[in-house]
Order: sequence, then structure tokens, then C-alpha cells
Amino acid sequence: MDAQTAAAPESATGLTDEATIGGAARGLLATLSAAAGVIHLAMVPGHAGESTVEGIGFAVTGWAQLAFAGAVVLRPSRRLLQAGILGNLAVIGLWVWSRTVGLPVGAHSGEAESVSSIDLLATGMEAVLVVASAALLANPNLGRRLGQAGVVLASALAGMALVATSLALAAPSTRDHGHGESADAHDHGTGADATTVAVAADRCDLGFNPAAYWEETAIAGVDVIGGSSHGATATTGTDGHDHSTTAPAAATPSTTTPIQGSPELDALIAATAQEGGEVKDAQVVVALSDVSDDVYDNWLRWLPTYSSQAHATSSSGAPDDNGGHGGHLGPQPWVAMTDQAQCDQLAAELTRAREVALRYPTAADATAAGWFRVTPYVAGIAAHYMKFSIVDGTFDIDEPEMLLYDGDGPDAAMVGLSYYLIHNSDLEPTQGFTGPNDHFHRHVGLCIGAGGVIGDSTTTAEECAAIGGRKAGGTGGWMNHVWIVPGCESPWGMFSGASPLLDDTLAERSGTDGGACAGSGVRDRYDLAPGSASNTPPSVLGTPSEQAAPTP
Repeated sequence: MDAQTAAAPESATGLTDEATIGGAARGLLATLSAAAGVIHLAMVPGHAGESTVEGIGFAVTGWAQLAFAGAVVLRPSRRLLQAGILGNLAVIGLWVWSRTVGLPVGAHSGEAESVSSIDLLATGMEAVLVVASAALLANPNLGRRLGQAGVVLASALAGMALVATSLALAAPSTRDHGHGESADAHDHGTGADATTVAVAADRCDLGFNPAAYWEETAIAGVDVIGGSSHGATATTGTDGHDHSTTAPAAATPSTTTPIQGSPELDALIAATAQEGGEVKDAQVVVALSDVSDDVYDNWLRWLPTYSSQAHATSSSGAPDDNGGHGGHLGPQPWVAMTDQAQCDQLAAELTRAREVALRYPTAADATAAGWFRVTPYVAGIAAHYMKFSIVDGTFDIDEPEMLLYDGDGPDAAMVGLSYYLIHNSDLEPTQGFTGPNDHFHRHVGLCIGAGGVIGDSTTTAEECAAIGGRKAGGTGGWMNHVWIVPGCESPWGMFSGASPLLDDTLAERSGTDGGACAGSGVRDRYDLAPGSASNTPPSVLGTPSEQAAPTP
């Protein structure tokens, strides 16, 4: 038997000689496995911080892939290649599972995660490794017979894998987040970057809004760290009071749970997106109160898409502030506050505002003190009572120009305040509460009659005249809502343009429900307890932290 014949059984039954697969082939397999392993290890901190199971899984996978890389260089064998194929197929399978229906374990059990380039890179290298290993098993001498062209190809693939991995790991989104860098990627509740995490952990403002607000913003994908859910660029005064002066861009949709469509959701979207002013927005608030909680949550997930389209067409200095409920339906942006002195100051100011509101528990009290009803009850924004003698261009916490009530009768209950300033500019006033989160809006072109507002901003001059009114300008009148009454805290934010609690059911029960928005048909939908670290979603906190709620 010659030497060639003697070598055949050994080649067919196992790869016991490291020379059986050439250096280029071994180098390619090792590079692919090592690169994928390094990526998995780089992801460990981002996942271990919120789920021990996920952290362990990424660590075990990464070290196993590094061990395979070393073994295939030092002592390749048939069993080693088989183990590599099975192991990497398992990793690929788990990745597909996590991106389709969601893994059944970990911090995000049952939640499908978004795909990112770093994921695709690691999975792609694992797939190439599986194919290459299978080819070597089918033809053990393939690696030795590749020839010069094969060596060049294997070396090129290995080099490309190293370069791609280095670039991916160097990206800030990978370093700071560890799992997806797209604007709408699932962020595992750790925030977008290291700065975001630091701000979230140090914030002192959770108690200014009810727990429901922070839950709503998490569903809707609203940024409550930088207040950029609409891409607003803020300007900061010496008193720390910020106001947006740049037209907003698109909000970042939530991708934690995909939108689940339904006929009810389609009808709700159509109602929200149709042209209209205050009446249309009021109809949307009523429609929201009539749908199930699931449909409502899916509307929240859809809302950023609508907001981005609406804001893209805005060119005014204060976008979308001239019609409807201040141009804002849904949870409003909020800039995280980390300065304890500012938080304390805002808490003191809100306490003063609440004391003012509670002095006038009913509409009869407001009328007796000099306020006059200027609008009927409108879902979302209530009935407005105005004191004309104090209307000027100065913000005074102790003298709100408007008081808001839950109905049109004298026994209607107080639900909030509205500060009204004369400011002849297309840029909103810089005055207001301490901090960057209260915003003024306008209602331009209302139809005014003898008893106040009798038509919304979309009423034409002809229509207004036909009902005995006249079209008002209103460009210089700026309003700032504050939902400060206990029980009537807005789930869309302390300073939101509208509140979903103010539905038609509340007006029907006005004067008979005891006040404090007890008659709202959707009150049970929202958690109106003060926000705190214990009832705020991780996506808002950025990182686990202990934080006592401020006492407004």
C-alpha cells in the first residue's frame, strides 16, 4: 500500500493533522469566530445591567466563540467543526427568535427586538463560519487544496471581518448602548448614550407629573431626557426657564411593542389626522375615551408618526400653537431636571398655583371673584373663565388670568389654571414657571360673540358672522395650562395643552361627582399617583436609581 492510499482513511474519518486544513482556512474560521465572540463580550455590560440571564448568555457565547477560534488554529478536528456548526446555528436561531417573537426569558421576555447592524454583522460571520465548516467536513482536504486564489479569498474575508468588527465596536452607539444604533432601535431601557444615562440617574423631577405620564411617554417613544420628542431646540434664560424656538422634527416612535392594527385604531387615526381646530381635537379626546386601553396604547405608539408629519410642514416660530388644543394631543415633551435648586423652586411655585386654584372650587366662586365664562366646556381643555382686569404682559403665579372648570354650570368643579399673556410676537414668551417644561400656545382666529367664544379657529369669517360673531386675531394672546388640581393631574403632562381626563362623561357628571375629576369616564385608565423611581419605566430612568419624588 502506497503512502497516498494509507492517508485516505485518516482524511475520511477525521482531521487529526492540523495540516489537513490549510492555514488560510483555519485563519478564516478563527477570525470569524473570534470577531463574533468579541462582539458578544462587548455587549455584556449593556445587557447584564438589566438582566442577569442576558448578561450570562452573552458572556458564555462570547467566550465559547473565542475558545473555538483558538482550538481551530491549534488542533482542528472533525468533532470541533461539528461543535462549531451546532453552536453557531443555536446562536443564530436564538437571534432570529429574539427579532421575531421575542425570547421567553430576560428583561424583555416576549418582546420582539429591532435589528441593528452590529447584530447583523455578528450573525453574518457566524453564518459564514457554519457554511465554511460544513464544506470542510464534506471535503476534509478542501482547505489544503484551495490554491493561491483560495488563500487570497480566505485572507480577504478574514481581513474584511476584522475591519468591520473594529468599526462597529468603535461606534459610540455600540460602546454606550451595546445593542442597536438606529434612531428607533430597542434600547433595553438604558438610554441612548452615557450622558443620557447619567442625566436620568440624577434627575429630581419625577414627582411633578403623575406616574401615568411617564408610562405614556414610554409607550409613545417621547424623549423625557432631552425633551426632544419633537426635536425642539431650547434656549435657556438666566432663570433656567427654557422655551423652544426651533421648529420641531420627528418624534422617536416606541418599538418595544409593535402597533397592533384594528378598525377602531384606523377610525381613531383618521379622526386625529383630519383637518380641524379645537372642536376636532375635542372630538378626538372623546373618541379616545370610548376605545379600549389596548387601542389607546396603539394610538400612542402611532402618534409620533403623525407628529413628525405635522411638524415637518410647520414654519412658525412656535410650531403648531395656533389651533386645536395648543397643537398638542398626547403626552408632551419634558426636559429632565437635575438641578435640585430648580426642582425645589418649581415645587414651591406649583404649591402656590395649587393654593390659588383651591380658593375657587366652583365656577360660582370664580364668577363671584370677577372671572367670566368665555368658553363653554370643551373636551380636553374644559370651560374657561377669564378675569379681564388682570390681563397684561406679565406672568404672575398668584394671579392666573383664566380658571378652568369641568362644566358650564355654577357648580362646575375646578380642574386647572391657564395663564394668559399679551405678547405680540410669533415666538412664545420666555416667562413662566422655573425650568424648561411649561409652554405657551395660542388660539388664533376664534369666533367671538356676546357671550365669549362661539366658534373655533377654523370657523370662516362668513360662518362666524352668520352666528352673530366676529373673527378675532388672537396672535398676541398666549396661554399656559397648568393641571394642578389634585385628582386632575394630566396624564399627558403637568403643562400639557390638553388632558385626556376631560372627556364628555366628566361634563355630564359636573356638579354631582364631588369634583377632582372623579366623574371622568377614563380615570381608571391612568395612575395619577405622583411619579417616582419605583413607578417609572426603565426607559425613562435610563438606569436603576433610588429617587424620592419632589413634593410640588
